[in-house]
Amino acid sequence: MADGPKSCSRYRKRLGRELIFWRVVGLAAVAALCFGFAQSQSPREMRFVSADGRQSVVISGNGIMFFDKDKTLGQLVFEGVGDGDDLEVNLKLTGQVTSYGVNLASGEDRLLLDADRVSFVQKGRPRASLRSDGLFLQDKAGQSQINMVTPEQGLAGIDFVDHGKLILGLGSVGKFRGGSPPRRDAGAIDLGDFGPDPKSRLITAGDSELHTTH
Repeated sequence: MADGPKSCSRYRKRLGRELIFWRVVGLAAVAALCFGFAQSQSPREMRFVSADGRQSVVISGNGIMFFDKDKTLGQLVFEGVGDGDDLEVNLKLTGQVTSYGVNLASGEDRLLLDADRVSFVQKGRPRASLRSDGLFLQDKAGQSQINMVTPEQGLAGIDFVDHGKLILGLGSVGKFRGGSPPRRDAGAIDLGDFGPDPKSRLITAGDSELHTTH
């Protein structure tokens, strides 16, 4: 019976250690359950509503959507491409889009859009431009251009330019001869030859004029 008190003491110590162990395990289990519950209850989207409750913006993992009551005004969302796993971002808008200018770039190529023109630039060199008064086209080297204009003041026409020299021009007679007032009611063709003996010829319905440097 001499070992009785010692055995009881060892038993109490072991019981105390086991209680501490199971308390730690219990706390860990509770923490895991709380964390899992919090994860399951975390919001999958956020909604912002205007003061009058009419407009709202919804932000989620799929993108951003704009609403006016139940009507979708716009969305910037991820959408799948074909049958694969590739995704792309699509912008869809309803109504009027107001912008002072748009600059889109892909590598060294750019698209410039504003109220006056639409321009395509490739490696820093203008390739095409659509304006309210005409159209401009240019090759990659910047040597050959085609310019079609319908100006508010002046005469409309089409010019073919190579290395800065007019090799072919189409328009009214007044475009090439001038005059006051310019002749608008007759067409003309201006042919240029910038070879060893530069010359040009103006062809109209009535005659043909040859102009040389001599």
